[in-house]
This record gives sequence, structure tokens and C-alpha cells, in this order.
Amino acid sequence: KQWYQRRVRGDDALPEEMVATFHEFHNSLSSMETMLAPYLDLPLDEMYEALSPIEQAKSELVTAYTVNSLYWGFLTTQGVTLDQHPLKKEMDRIQKYMRKVKLLESEMEGVRPPTGHNPPTHQTIDKYAAARFIKRGIQKEESLKVKQEREAQKR
Repeated sequence: KQWYQRRVRGDDALPEEMVATFHEFHNSLSSMETMLAPYLDLPLDEMYEALSPIEQAKSELVTAYTVNSLYWGFLTTQGVTLDQHPLKKEMDRIQKYMRKVKLLESEMEGVRPPTGHNPPTHQTIDKYAAARFIKRGIQKEESLKVKQEREAQKR
């Protein structure tokens, strides 16, 4: 915070057009610190004990995504093109697992999985097709029994 005050008000002050943006950024960071304070005060082991396995997975994914996003922002400020960068693959992988956890969570709650631009990442069973297969299987089994009975009667 001392650095912030020196930069904004000191001899090496920021240009006027950047001061408002810098104030907003500083205020956002301060509010984030306030929101995260209860979590940062707890040891990680104690916090995880209070979470369910699905919440633990979500926590791990959010942490990984946040760290990678911050690194993404850093690389962007350094002028790195991220279209083919391995970090893009990692971000996509984390998002894939986030969708899987969300899908699992909705299944556990008995809610129909969300549809739309994110296709389900698991296999589903077509109930009607399964019923047709079973029905045909039973019919074939019955017709086979009838054939065997006829052959047995002929002998």
C-alpha cells in the first residue's frame, strides 16, 4: 500500500489518465483481499476437511484456473502470442474438468444436465433404443424356444 501511495501521489506519479484506472484496480484488489481473508486465515488442511469431495475438486479447479489465468495475463503483457502456447491447452483441460464436475454435481442433485454449447462429456443411454434391443432379444429367444420345442415334438 505504501508503494501505491508513493506512485499515485509522489514525485514519480502516474499520468492523470491512468490514475482513475489504477484506483479502480487497487480498490478491486482490496475488496478481493477482504473477501478472501477468511479462507487465507485457515490452514488448507482444515478448510478441506470441511468440504465435500465435489467441493474439494471445485476448489482445486478454481485455484488452477486462477493461477493459469494470472500467468496468461502476465504472458499477454509480455507480448507472447498465446494461440499455440501450451498454456492454452492447459486452460482448455481445466475448463473440460470444470464441465465434468458441474455435470457430476447436477447428476448428484437429480437435475438434468445443462444443454447448449457445451455437449455432455459422458455417454448417455437412449432408453427407447435399449427397449427395442431388449424386445428383439426376447422375441428371438422366444422364437428359438418355439423352434426347439417343434423339433423336439417331431422326434
